[in-house]
Amino acid sequence: MDHVIKKILPQILVTHQKYFRSLGGCYYLSSKTVLSNMALLLKSGDKEDCIPENNDPFRLLLDSNLIHKKSITKCHSLTLHNGSILPNMEHFSKNKSHYEEFIEWIDKPDFDIKSEKFKTLISGMLENLHLISGEHLVNIINRLCLNGEKTKQVECLVTKLDQKCCENSRKWDKSIYIAAAWSFFQLKSYSAFNLQKKMVMDLAGVVKQMSSQELIMYLVILKQFRRFPRKINKADIEIRLNEVLDNVSIEDLGLACLAFFECNEAVQNTELVGRLVERLLIDANSTDEKTVGSMLKLFRRSSTDSGNFAKQVLDIQPRLCDLVHRWNPKVLIQLIAVGSNILFFHHATIERVARKILTCLNEARLKDLERLAMAIAISCHQSPSVSYAIIANRYLEQLLRIALNPDFVEIAKNFSDQSSYNSTKRELLLVNCSLNIEMPGYDGPRLCTNDAQTFEKLYRKPIPSVEKGNNFTNHEAFLLLLLDTVRKILGEKNSASLVYLQPHFVTPDIVFKMDGHDEKNTVMSYANCKVQRFALIGGSRNMYSRFSDHPMGPLSMKIRQIETMGYRVIVIPWFEFLKRSKSDRLALISHRIRLKINDRKI
Repeated sequence: MDHVIKKILPQILVTHQKYFRSLGGCYYLSSKTVLSNMALLLKSGDKEDCIPENNDPFRLLLDSNLIHKKSITKCHSLTLHNGSILPNMEHFSKNKSHYEEFIEWIDKPDFDIKSEKFKTLISGMLENLHLISGEHLVNIINRLCLNGEKTKQVECLVTKLDQKCCENSRKWDKSIYIAAAWSFFQLKSYSAFNLQKKMVMDLAGVVKQMSSQELIMYLVILKQFRRFPRKINKADIEIRLNEVLDNVSIEDLGLACLAFFECNEAVQNTELVGRLVERLLIDANSTDEKTVGSMLKLFRRSSTDSGNFAKQVLDIQPRLCDLVHRWNPKVLIQLIAVGSNILFFHHATIERVARKILTCLNEARLKDLERLAMAIAISCHQSPSVSYAIIANRYLEQLLRIALNPDFVEIAKNFSDQSSYNSTKRELLLVNCSLNIEMPGYDGPRLCTNDAQTFEKLYRKPIPSVEKGNNFTNHEAFLLLLLDTVRKILGEKNSASLVYLQPHFVTPDIVFKMDGHDEKNTVMSYANCKVQRFALIGGSRNMYSRFSDHPMGPLSMKIRQIETMGYRVIVIPWFEFLKRSKSDRLALISHRIRLKINDRKI
């Protein structure tokens, strides 16, 4: 059968144009490019009725003597669903009369699904399902998809069909198996079927043998279960998708990306992510919004490790900046958030997104506005188009009263406990503590002491210490190096230490005090000046925008609040400190301390 030449309808050309040639107004396709489960197969008899695999089929088609006319039959029907191809298989079943009568009736223009005749036909079908072939079972489901109307008898028939397909599935090859599961998937008015679940598990081991269309169907069906079962090797799916990517339309790639995202999975293969990004950048102007949004969601989820991500992700915002006007707020929020986990923001794109959302506020969801405000705040982009309170370093008291209202806090706690989404508690703690510093006159609701202490424990990590071991994170090791350098500069009489200055600060800072400094004397000393308190902040990698020295919003907020508390703040960025020798590090910090003592800006 693999050698048979198949003849297909001209409208299918839009999916695989490069595989087609036209001969006398008809289109032919080599058997190698057709899904094996498609019933475009034309009956072949003996071997002489077939085209040898090692010959060019398009050249051989010119010689009609090589093909028996009876071995090629026109396919008159092909069902298309979401850009994917489903077979409409017309083989004869053992129960010829019931099947043919059912199909003939349901295809009538004046067909009435509630008629007595149709009820009788369904009863006959239910009694003889064991005699119907797998191809005909698929065809019956496809007809029900096209009709779409739901009755109790149809629901009963569908349930029986699902049961029968599960029983027969062990006899099917993967192509018919996937086609049957896909047909059930098209019955949107029904819940997930047992056959779909069974297919996902049974075919988990043959993902690498799937064609491009079979793989997309498999992923779309898998998506509705919201997770990848343990039996599925996600790496195999990524490898196969990478292999067939060039043969998949941008819309189908969007479906695949959405399947990963909604199953809460990231793509670990950075080569695959890079190639997906490149396809989106090429086709973004010609595809639909849903596809763009689906792909951006996956890119954001797959780019969380600042040391291991597809470098093409950095091109998304600059390259798509000019297309902002074409998309709705949902897509635009994904666009500005795509690089947030690796701290990459393109300020021109953020500004255009802000302007566009201002023109369609009635379409924006509350969480879209929240994400936009967060992106602007984290990136420290001073938007001339949007005046957000968070950027102006002011808080809207009305929103604060709502956020800290006891009833709202209780709702937030319940939501966080049920969804394991603890960042809500962190934000409540941040707002509550910030009020003490930035709005001392606020007299509205506050977090109760018990909640504030509980939330603090969720995020408070132990202060790193050399005595406690050497298993440190990069930031902890950086802080310990800074602390050691500061102690060498100040001497034994001055005790510098790591301290959490506020409950909502997620990292400690180096704190020390000095009794003054004689500007004429080059040596730091305890003179007759009043006590000065210093806070040295170690600016780690995640406090700066990627590939720049631009501080992120949380660092700017921390500096502002510590200064309000009465400290003189010194910031030592990681990229200035770590690249220096030990002696240069001493000189750098000593110079910064002297500048702060004399009230000079760094």
